[in-house]
Formats: sequence, structure tokens, C-alpha cells
Amino acid sequence: MLSFETAQVYAWIGAFFWPFLRILSLLMAAPLFSARQIPTRVRVAFAVVLTVALAPALPPMPPVAFDATGWLTVVQQLQIGLVMGLAVTLMLSVVQLAGSIVGLQMGLGFSTLLDPAQGTQVASLAVFLNVLALLLFTALNGHLMMLAVLARSFTLVPVGAGPLLGSGAWQMLAAQGGTLFALALAFSAPVLGTLIIANLGLAVLSKLAPQLNLFNLGFPIFFVLGLLALYFAMPSLETVVRGLVERGLDLAQAVMMAGGASEH
Repeated sequence: MLSFETAQVYAWIGAFFWPFLRILSLLMAAPLFSARQIPTRVRVAFAVVLTVALAPALPPMPPVAFDATGWLTVVQQLQIGLVMGLAVTLMLSVVQLAGSIVGLQMGLGFSTLLDPAQGTQVASLAVFLNVLALLLFTALNGHLMMLAVLARSFTLVPVGAGPLLGSGAWQMLAAQGGTLFALALAFSAPVLGTLIIANLGLAVLSKLAPQLNLFNLGFPIFFVLGLLALYFAMPSLETVVRGLVERGLDLAQAVMMAGGASEH
């Protein structure tokens, strides 16, 4: 008759329980996986499948403990997965923010749609660019890159090896808000430059022909020129999304290191 000691059972549970927490929290915040259209049960089931697939290749895990240290480890794993997901999501939101800026300058600020990824009303052009960025994210195997970094994080940040992420880590993540606006403006700069030139041209035209109705004339001009400029900027979107994904994954690792969650 087989018999197992309590320590053995806790060790077997820990080999799957700790990776499951980190993977589940990542899926709750990562782009594409965190879409509101995906039910929570599907995320949990997918996290279970990933845990079973990754557990044999991960470093040894500590056994499950029901003391203060065990609960601290639970919160630590949830924080690490959440930080990784938020970092990549934050970087990819650059494309959506650029779409909002361009749409506002084109006169499309009044046109809003439901964003399928976030479940909120945003500018229609921003929704289009966001969906396109998510498609490129998948086509470029960004989701696989994210899962690969997740598996590597168990070596960089072993389970139970350090304290919770401190305030410095969250401040570093929040400080990327300035970078978010800077990158969005850089991506939308060609379209904004075209529209500024069009504005200057209309200003000169208003002086030469004051009888023209600039409100009726300006909207179609801005719309057409904005779409043309956006069309010529589209080939660079693949490079932009690739760079944003890599930057997001680098940010996730930097935040974890800054929070003292790893050993140096």
C-alpha cells in the first residue's frame, strides 16, 4: 500500500501551485489574454494547461506552506505576473494613444467605438490601430515571447527568494507614463506634421479668400490627408509593435529587479 508523508504532498502541490499563480496573474493583465471577451474560466483553464506544460522545465519549487511566509509568497507571485502583464500592455497602448491623438486632429474625436480589448468607448481610429497592433502582436509571436520570458522569470526571480515588490518598482512602472506619451507622439508625428501643414495652408487660404467656409472645407481635407499620411506610415507599424513588445518585456524585468524581487 502506498503511503505519502505530508511534506511530500506539499512539495508536489508547490511544484504546480506557485507557477500557476504567476501564470494566472500574467494572463489577467497581459495584452490579448486580458480581453474582456475571454471568460475568467477560460483564463484559469489556460493557466492550468500552461502550468502543466512548463512545470517540468522549471527550477525546483518550495513546498506549499500555510504560514505567514506562504501567504507572502502567494502575493509575491501574483505581483510578479501582474507586473509582467502590465508592462507589455502599457507599451502596446502606445499605438492606441497615437490613434486617439491622430483621430482628434483629423476631426474624428466625436466618432467612438467599443474597444473589444478594454471594453471602453474610445476613438474609432484608436480602436482600429489597437486591434491592428494586437494582430501584429500575435503574428510576431509576441505572446510566445512573453511566455518565454515568463518561464525565464522563474530562474531570474525564484519563488520565495525575495520580498514583495517595493514602492520603487511600482514608481518605475508608473514613470513609464511619460514615455508612453512621448512614444505615441513620435509614432503619430508624420500624420500630425501633415495636418499642421494643412492647417497653415488653410490659414493662408482664409486670408486670400475670406468668403470660403473653412469649416466645410477643412474637415474633408484633414480627413483625406490624415488617412493618406496614416497609410504611408502603416509599413512601419510592424517594427513599432516589435520594438514595443521587446521594450515591455525589458521593462518587466527591470521593474522586478528594482523591486528587490531577485537576488543579485
